[in-house]
Amino acid sequence: MLQRPLLVIGGVALDITATASQGTSFQSLLHTSTPGKVRQTLGGVGRNVCEAAMRTGAPSLMFSATGDDLAGSTLRQGMKHMGMNTSLIDTIPSQGTAVYNAFHDHDGQLISAVADMDIFDSMNYAQLREVFTRHRPSLVCFDGNITAKAMETVAATCQSFGVPAFFEPTSIPKSLKLFDESTQTVSLGAIRYTSPNQYELEMMVDRAKTRFGAALKIPHHTSLPANAPPLAHESLYNALYLSHYIPQVILKLGEYGCVYVCPSSTSSPQQRTAKYFSPEVLDPTTVKSVTGAGDSFVGAVLANLLQDPFTEDMTIWQQIIQNGQRAAVRTLQSDLAVSPSIGQDLYCRLCIFTCCSCAIIY
Repeated sequence: MLQRPLLVIGGVALDITATASQGTSFQSLLHTSTPGKVRQTLGGVGRNVCEAAMRTGAPSLMFSATGDDLAGSTLRQGMKHMGMNTSLIDTIPSQGTAVYNAFHDHDGQLISAVADMDIFDSMNYAQLREVFTRHRPSLVCFDGNITAKAMETVAATCQSFGVPAFFEPTSIPKSLKLFDESTQTVSLGAIRYTSPNQYELEMMVDRAKTRFGAALKIPHHTSLPANAPPLAHESLYNALYLSHYIPQVILKLGEYGCVYVCPSSTSSPQQRTAKYFSPEVLDPTTVKSVTGAGDSFVGAVLANLLQDPFTEDMTIWQQIIQNGQRAAVRTLQSDLAVSPSIGQDLYCRLCIFTCCSCAIIY
């Protein structure tokens, strides 16, 4: 029996990165052309997540759009070349393909960037129910590039089909669309997972309090191990707060690891369980680029979660999070947004026996 796929809804983009040559001063970069290197790579948060999930071993589909232009052709051909399914990527002739154009100094530090992502405001969601009916996804991930109204449409469709949704915030401004006052996205209850960093988490909680009020009672006895880094302890309250709207929060802390918050197995709806995961060991001299590391983490998590999209078993989550972290490390050691070294060795075979409460991973 074929496994039902992961459906990723969000951004595909062409990343163009210009890096100035060694010895070029900041002042000499202004108002003139500068010698250096220019690279074009496949990008876009949704596309990165989808590629990482596919490389991990999950059947994955990408719902997005490009323009009828050279950048769009480059993206489609590149995705097909690596084995990605592009059948659900629409062409919008009146819009330009999304492009992220960054300018770095010789050390790789960002000087400035232009992100042209307007095309995602014109994506057509009229066919989404047909996509669900035809492909029967068991898990849906959407990123912050789509509009607030589109997020509501995705959540409503997921609710209608009984499919859990995973929200990847993408950035601080884009993460706030989830709580847009003109929509009922969060209230629909379809969004089961989210994966913010500490800055996105803080602003999402602030916006949730503005939208829904700050009267929630957060249990004080939920805690992390004493050896967890200060940032994890400082962020725990916000993760607990957000989990009352999105039950399972996967807080990405980069070099400081990860915090996972989920509902407790107790009968009380207010109780939460929190677990800290230390980071994977990484030699900092092997890091080539941080671009796409978080997306690779999410893609590998989704690939493993796809096997049991409703699991709350902490033994299973231990393996899921660790494999996500390993995927992120591999991308940190790559020049690409998703490392080609991400593979099916990061895909856990989960066997869940219904005759008992335990789960065996092999």
